[in-house]
Amino acid sequence: MKNMDRLAARLLRWMLCWIAALAFVPSSAWATASCTVNYSSFTLTLPPSVAVARDLPNGSILTAWSLSPSKNDYWTCIVTGQVYTGTDFETAGVTTGGATVYTANYQGVDFEVYPTNVPGVGIAMGGYVIPNSLPAGPRTFSKLGRQWNNNGTIYNGGQLIVALVKIGDITPGTATGMVAQAFSWQTLTPPPAGDVPSAGVINFYITPVVITVLTCQTPDVTVPMGIQGPADLPSIGPAPSKVSSFNLSLNNCPGGTVVSGTSAGQIHSIQYRIDPSSGLIAGYSNVAALSGSPTAAGVGIQLYDNTGAVFPYSTYMTLNGFDSMNGGNYTIPMQARYYRTGTLSAGPANSTMTMTVLYQ
Repeated sequence: MKNMDRLAARLLRWMLCWIAALAFVPSSAWATASCTVNYSSFTLTLPPSVAVARDLPNGSILTAWSLSPSKNDYWTCIVTGQVYTGTDFETAGVTTGGATVYTANYQGVDFEVYPTNVPGVGIAMGGYVIPNSLPAGPRTFSKLGRQWNNNGTIYNGGQLIVALVKIGDITPGTATGMVAQAFSWQTLTPPPAGDVPSAGVINFYITPVVITVLTCQTPDVTVPMGIQGPADLPSIGPAPSKVSSFNLSLNNCPGGTVVSGTSAGQIHSIQYRIDPSSGLIAGYSNVAALSGSPTAAGVGIQLYDNTGAVFPYSTYMTLNGFDSMNGGNYTIPMQARYYRTGTLSAGPANSTMTMTVLYQ
């Protein structure tokens, strides 16, 4: 007896056709396969909701693996002449966009990830094929097809295994619908063309999953710097006495519980950075250039953390003390000083900066 994998089918099928042609005997005269489907659909259960930190790395698994029942009798086939029959899985419904660049590892096998109906959320798929009651797998989805060529009453089945995966910036929504179909593969032609829908098609669905994105609220901050003159900036460097204190706030940060075996369920860490809109003054590593026109000359702005150390621009800093389980409100104490860089001239001395927050 022989078995036939999906990827090897094309070459071997043509060889079998050529040999059959030389025999000058129509295959229909002595080889038949009649298959009857035993199931119509399966629904794989996923959690009703998943909360995802906004900047969780792409490729992160968002749910535990969900397995359809392992069945060796999707179809009952009556076979003569050692005709090959088996099971083939194809994408369907929300997964027909083609595989992404991401994979998710299941028991040492990288399962391909396909887009779903929710932007930024994919579904990893793979499983087992069970021709002639002989399991093969686990396999990634594109290899989820296999045949066998025993005579008599043959049972062909399979099992689908899935998990949700982050594949991009997520738009909150509900992942739901059909994700795959199984077909009886019982011709000399490789699938999907070789599948026989008339033998019955089995649909695979996932339960609805509400996807939400976890972030904090970050209100804008205005920092009054006051009016300063040459006496306040007597030499190159920061103003020695005039300091403006302010706070950066991260409010209503959500807490949560991590989903076992995944990276979803909570914000694990928060990082933040500040970027001056007009860049830095040339020759000074952490002095922000002024914004607008006209502006004062010979001066920029430098920031400091709560220890008095110079705050590095365009560098992610970790929010210390963040509580992933309980969330809450957080304050980052900061200070700002004017920094003299050359000959002073009067004018507005304003600067606009952007705080970027990374939630992982």
